[in-house]
Amino acid sequence: MELRRLRLLHELSRRGTVAAVAEALSYSPSSVSVQLAELEREAGAPLLRRVGRNVELTAAGWRLAEHAAEALAADESVRTELAHLGGGPRGRLRLTLVQSMALALLPGVLARLGDTAPGLEVDVIQRETAPALEELRSRAVDVVVGIEYEAVPVGRHRDVDRRDLLREDVLLALHPAHPGLPVRGPARLAACAGSPWASGHPGTGLDAVIRNVCNRLGGFAPDIRHRTDDGLILAALVSSGRAVTLLPALLATGVPQLTARRLREERVQRTVFTAARASAAGAPAVEAVREALVHTARPIAARRRVLELCP
Repeated sequence: MELRRLRLLHELSRRGTVAAVAEALSYSPSSVSVQLAELEREAGAPLLRRVGRNVELTAAGWRLAEHAAEALAADESVRTELAHLGGGPRGRLRLTLVQSMALALLPGVLARLGDTAPGLEVDVIQRETAPALEELRSRAVDVVVGIEYEAVPVGRHRDVDRRDLLREDVLLALHPAHPGLPVRGPARLAACAGSPWASGHPGTGLDAVIRNVCNRLGGFAPDIRHRTDDGLILAALVSSGRAVTLLPALLATGVPQLTARRLREERVQRTVFTAARASAAGAPAVEAVREALVHTARPIAARRRVLELCP
């Protein structure tokens, strides 16, 4: 059985619909259906049953999907082992980062890789953490730089190798003339209860953490007037005096038109981590990218008290 077809079955077991598999892997739904039908013929057992306009896996389909996951991991493990026998890191690697990490780390990471892994080509994609991890598990990308807010844990998976990189303060970002801004020191979250807020889109980590922190620590529901997943737009809204928000320290401390303070009620942090498939975590290319990320993050963390490098 072809690994390509096994991959489609594995994705169907994870995503639930042919349309979702097609979208995730850039196929047409009809192409996915044709390939799954061919896999069913090769297996010699019914793998799918039609339910309304969709399909679901039979018992044989679920069993083969489990074997497919093992086969895909074994194939990648073999490729990883062989890569160590082929010299330095080479080929192409697909890297995703959230925006704030891309702005802070990407120039240094690419410069480092130019010195340590000149044979490696890195494709860079900006992606939020949750969809990036789904793409990692689907083998659409190879390394993820993601974030986890303390109040909004990110799910763990046995097939994902996660390594924490940085812990970063999440700061209350205010216009310098905001009446709730103290002369010095941490700011009280409750002083922003009547302010308009800017947040991420519903379902994002930032939106969840803003709602959690405002209700839990401030005793109020934030009046969210503006929504964007772009940190620079969030900073611009604060700089204009139209909103307050929470911003990661790496981004907030680089915008002179706003003032960012820790919360008086509680120190809020997020963790920046890297993730790779467990079956490819030892690949020379993955190791080179992770080393470049640590090398770039170390001096940044040393210069700023609002950051610390994870052990």
